[in-house]
Amino acid sequence: MSAAPAVVDPPLAAGSPLAPGYVVEAHLSRNQVLDVYEVWSAERDCRCVAKVLRPDCRSHPPRRARLEREGRLLLELAHPHLVRAYEVVTEPELAVVLETLGGERLDVAIAYGTRRMPAVEVAEIGVQLCSAVGYLHRHGWLHLDLKPTNVIVDVGIVRLFDLSLARRPGPGKARYGTAGYLSPEQVAGGAFTEATDVFGLGCVLYAAATRRSPEAGREGCDPAPVGRHRRLPATLAAAIDAALSEDPADRPSVRDLAASCAAVAA
Repeated sequence: MSAAPAVVDPPLAAGSPLAPGYVVEAHLSRNQVLDVYEVWSAERDCRCVAKVLRPDCRSHPPRRARLEREGRLLLELAHPHLVRAYEVVTEPELAVVLETLGGERLDVAIAYGTRRMPAVEVAEIGVQLCSAVGYLHRHGWLHLDLKPTNVIVDVGIVRLFDLSLARRPGPGKARYGTAGYLSPEQVAGGAFTEATDVFGLGCVLYAAATRRSPEAGREGCDPAPVGRHRRLPATLAAAIDAALSEDPADRPSVRDLAASCAAVAA
């Protein structure tokens, strides 16, 4: 007889204090580890977003360490295409306070847009994401979870968020990341390098261009050439296909991918 699933306390209601100076306005989402809230900041006199551990995860040291690491990393970084962190609160519970982003998540725009995204818009997304990812790399970090759900587009401005899986280059465990957006080295467990993020960038551009998941890393699936689903300028199609190369050595650098995208965006 299987054990009954653990009962998890419900999210905080609107009007509840979340941390000193922050009051819940709305509960935005819950996953297996985190609750995300819209909160009112008394100090800033504006709305912010707060990420906290789910009640049943607060006594799990690795999960706490991962959330705190993400918050500290975002406090150190400053880039126009990365979400900003305002504060990491540690008492009474850990909370990472972020800016509120307007616009629409890229996966929503892909799924519910009335038309396929023009090639020039796909290319511009590539330019801006490459800028953010290249900045991370120059600071010694890999994102390792590049996917449309982690990208916001607001009046042509792209912002990358969710650095919960960010880590330094080096050996990594198998299946590290999100199914459908995994490079071969993430599937098998191997050396994670800047080329691993290039594969992730290729996945995002593939999805934006075709309105299809690349299904990268799923059993028996490899991304088909992008031209099978969509006619694109040759420079952009070749760059996306190269970014999705199985061998990391065959993928372009972030700078070269950005240049290919810029040639089309211009």
